[in-house]
Amino acid sequence: MHQTLKKYTYILALVFGLVFCGNLHAQDILSQMQTGKDVDVRFTDQAMGGGFLHSQGWGLFFRRAKIKSIFKKYFWEIETATMHNPKEYKISNQNYPDASGYYFGKLNGVQMFRAGFGCNRMVWRKNDERCVEIDAVYAAGLSLAVTKPVYLEIIESTPNPEEFILSTEKYNPNTDNPGNIYGRASIFDGLGELSVYPGGYGRLGLNFDYANRHNTVKAIEVGAELDLYPKVIPIMAFNPNSQYFLNLYISFSIGKRWF
Repeated sequence: MHQTLKKYTYILALVFGLVFCGNLHAQDILSQMQTGKDVDVRFTDQAMGGGFLHSQGWGLFFRRAKIKSIFKKYFWEIETATMHNPKEYKISNQNYPDASGYYFGKLNGVQMFRAGFGCNRMVWRKNDERCVEIDAVYAAGLSLAVTKPVYLEIIESTPNPEEFILSTEKYNPNTDNPGNIYGRASIFDGLGELSVYPGGYGRLGLNFDYANRHNTVKAIEVGAELDLYPKVIPIMAFNPNSQYFLNLYISFSIGKRWF
């Protein structure tokens, strides 16, 4: 009985010591970080966000990661991006100096929304604050293309050739031309006529983290991404449209790590 009690006493003391020392260690790390000292510890979580430019537009993103080891992070991400057709070109009606510019032949504006999962795998480790960590990045998930029809201000003639009336109408490639288009209408016109095209996306890239603190993320990422849809996305009237969009991108992000 005495030996059993002694055994349990040792076990309780050991558990208490581990918990107490672990808490002291965590508090010590936190206090050092709060005073501005950089501490190299094993973080478990990471969050980052920023913006990016790609071959056919720009966007914003947020990424939340679970750090499994110093070599691997699993993350989920959400982002949104504009998508333009390479054949788009902006013009204005030269007969009216106050006319606003518009993209001739553009049927719909397109906004992409993506949500997916991915992984960072370390390629080059950051050994001190002056180094850059390089990770290979791959991700895939759901992509939604949301289209909004283009509305324009159309010139309507009157009996007096010196006067004209403007009407706001959805762009009709069969009747509207540079001669009777005054300019673009409000961006709010057409919001009630949105169309959604579900699809998927995939991404491959390299992430360069150049932050000078272990608990901070400052990164540039470069790579390629592909959005693929079952149906063609109607962007232009007189140029070919596609159901896939392959783009190169560069992103800039900031974030934090914690444990």
